Amino acid sequence: MWRWNRKHAGRIIIWLLPMLMVIWGISQISDLYASKAAHQDASRMLFEASSFQIELMSRFLSEAKGIRSSSDLSALTHAVYSASYVHERFAKIFPDGQVDKLESLEKIMQYVLQLQIGGDRPLKEDELAKLHQLEPIFSELAAAYAKLMSASGSLNRYESGLIKDLDDRLLEVLKDS
Repeated sequence: MWRWNRKHAGRIIIWLLPMLMVIWGISQISDLYASKAAHQDASRMLFEASSFQIELMSRFLSEAKGIRSSSDLSALTHAVYSASYVHERFAKIFPDGQVDKLESLEKIMQYVLQLQIGGDRPLKEDELAKLHQLEPIFSELAAAYAKLMSASGSLNRYESGLIKDLDDRLLEVLKDS
């Protein structure tokens, strides 16, 4: 017959405590890996949304050739705002310096709003020319942006550098406004 005594209780506790510590440690490690996977999923989803908004904005800029008045710019204004907002959220997921801020989006927004301030009016030739200058550069930026994140969730450094260069080119076009 088995009897409960201090000697048996001590042995059980000596084995039970390390086992509980090991089980707790394994659960903590598994939670760590699960949170990394969730972070990658969230960053991937934000990248997809950001890439879509950048592509959408590129399409609206390509349609700027048919724009004649400032009232036709409202769709472009919404696209620029959306692209800027989502890219800003995407950049905040990563540590500083990994994803550059697209300063040209803010400048494009300011330029388009500046064109709309006077109300519904025909756009001048130089204003249309500036919008037309932005389109091919932004189209390149959208193509590079689509390749910014690899399938594994890491950032492509080459594409990141290319995006920064294209952003600087866009800022150069907008410098005079």
